[in-house]
Parts: sequence; C-alpha cells; structure tokens
Amino acid sequence: MNQHLLKACLLGAVLCGPVATAWADDPVQSRPVPVSGSMGLLGQTYASLTYTHFNLNDSPANADDLSFQINQSLGAGLDGLLTYEWNQAGVVAGSRRNQQTFGGALRAFSTGLPWGRPYAEAGVGYAWTKFEGTHDNSFVWEIATGVEFQAAPAVSVTPYVEYQDARDLAGGGTWNFGVKANYWIDSQWAVTVGLNRDDQHNTGFTVGTNFRF
Repeated sequence: MNQHLLKACLLGAVLCGPVATAWADDPVQSRPVPVSGSMGLLGQTYASLTYTHFNLNDSPANADDLSFQINQSLGAGLDGLLTYEWNQAGVVAGSRRNQQTFGGALRAFSTGLPWGRPYAEAGVGYAWTKFEGTHDNSFVWEIATGVEFQAAPAVSVTPYVEYQDARDLAGGGTWNFGVKANYWIDSQWAVTVGLNRDDQHNTGFTVGTNFRF
C-alpha cells in the first residue's frame, strides 16, 4: 500500500468514526429529513451545474472545469451522488489536456447536532484524458469529509477536506482543502460559490447553480 493510500485510509477511519457515531445516536435519523428552504444541501434532491477556474501553480497555463451532478436523497442521513466532470487546461506546447470523469458516491451525514451537519463521503469513478494526441484512462476513487453550517435560513457554508486518486494518470493522489457556500433564492433555485486549494498549491474558484426537485 503506497503512502498516499495509507494516509487516505487513516483519514477516512478517523473522520468517518464521529460521523457514524453521531448518525447512529441521532433520533432524527428515524424519520425523513424535511425539504425546506432553511436547509442546506445535505438531504436534498437536486441537480447542480458549476464552473471552476483553476490557477495552476508553476504552469504557463490555467484550467477550466465544468461539472454536472445529481444529488439524490436515499433516506434519513444518506445521499447518493452521480457526477460528470469535464476539465480542459490552457495551451501548452501547442496542445491542450482534456479530461472527462464520471463517478458516483455515497455521503452519510448527521442532522441532530445543534452546531452543524458533519458528513463523510466515499466514491469511485473513471477518468479519460487526452494530451498531444495521446489517450489515457484510469480508475478514480475519493474520500471526503466536512461540516455544513447553517449561516442563515437560506445560506449554508461547508468547509471540507477531500482526497482523490487516479492511479494510472500522472500526478498521483491529491489533497483538496476548500469551502463552499449555497444560497437558496427560492424553494427550488440556489446559487453556489466556492474556493479550494490542493497540496500542489493550485487554486480553484467556483460559481454555479443548484435546482431542487
């Protein structure tokens, strides 16, 4: 087992434990989570479309990313996610690197704590890349944890930590540290913004929208 994988597994074990305990001890988990404009994104069924611009460290080009996601509430304290992501870097040596990723994940969370809704997430997927006419692909996996705070009746703020790894692609595993905010304009539409930075000192700025159904 390589060092990145060992670190990721240890982080998942440490961080998922408190979430699982809170989930098991939470009496709210015995009944469905209500859909309300005063809630955040956990426990909701919605579609998300986001755009992220990455400032890449030590690179002459930056990158852009489009992501489409479906979040399906599977029951009290559990969400299922399906994600399609398209990423394109700027021109380097006359070529662009393109990557497409499709994946799914499960996210467990607690709703009975007064200070926030902690969650733990694990997912798998597959990525396809193209650069200078060369195609490559890889199995992808990720784990994440965070806490959703209700900053106002229609506003939630979520700091998070995520580890992603595509073993057959260049670069190895990546740690991402970020925060995202969501504001429900009405009972269905929301706007979202985010900021993240990875362990390679790349910075991403995100804007998007969520549609609840």
